[in-house]
Amino acid sequence: MRQDERFAALGDAGADLGSKRAANRSEYGTESDQFLEVYGDPGTASATVILVHGGYFRQRTDLAHARPMALALAEAGVLCVLIEYRRSGGQPNCLDDVTAAIAFACGSLSGWGVNARARNNLVVTGHSAGGCLVLAWASHLGEDGPEFRLRPLAPITDLFREVVDELGDGAVLDYMGARPEENLAAYLREDPRSRVLLIPSRVDLRILHGDRDETVDIDFSRTFPARLTIAEGADHADLVDPESPYFPLVVDTLLS
Repeated sequence: MRQDERFAALGDAGADLGSKRAANRSEYGTESDQFLEVYGDPGTASATVILVHGGYFRQRTDLAHARPMALALAEAGVLCVLIEYRRSGGQPNCLDDVTAAIAFACGSLSGWGVNARARNNLVVTGHSAGGCLVLAWASHLGEDGPEFRLRPLAPITDLFREVVDELGDGAVLDYMGARPEENLAAYLREDPRSRVLLIPSRVDLRILHGDRDETVDIDFSRTFPARLTIAEGADHADLVDPESPYFPLVVDTLLS
């Protein structure tokens, strides 16, 4: 099955799930795409995983395709917070929304009845464009604050090269709204490769990437200055598909 067909199947499965399997849905803003869904038992969860879906910043790809993953993580015993965000309107909407959503989620854990163990065992992850967004988000944090694990999955890490090489059918250029030479400040605010040294030391960063990924080349992660776990034989969709033979490695990478 081709990559687009697999993501379409995951999206259909997620659409069928709707939000009915979520413990709750909360709005963190007033726009229609500013909401999150919480999966799992807050009283018994062993960890909290905040998940940002991918889709190359395109409006057509919403969180539905990540719902099966969120549910699978909940069934593995963690609380999963699945974030939706505005993909329309260009930058800085995606990063601004992810920043606001993570702050809202972390501030709401006690109110949701999440036990102390899960509140103190925090993992932030994102797939593809979501991985780009959580890396950029982390680079804007200060040194003071709790330790947590940052686990991007097959992340987009070089916005400059995405534009120059016209990758992803021009998705990054469409999102950024201008080339780097036209709006350098915007790229320097969001580009993970430019900002990686700004990620504070309290963040335990490790990337997971499949070496058969034809959507985001693993060479981006091989040359990114962070620890890397290679899922040998895995493609782009394998890292978010609970039916994939690589999904146990995803869970282990998130929680170990």
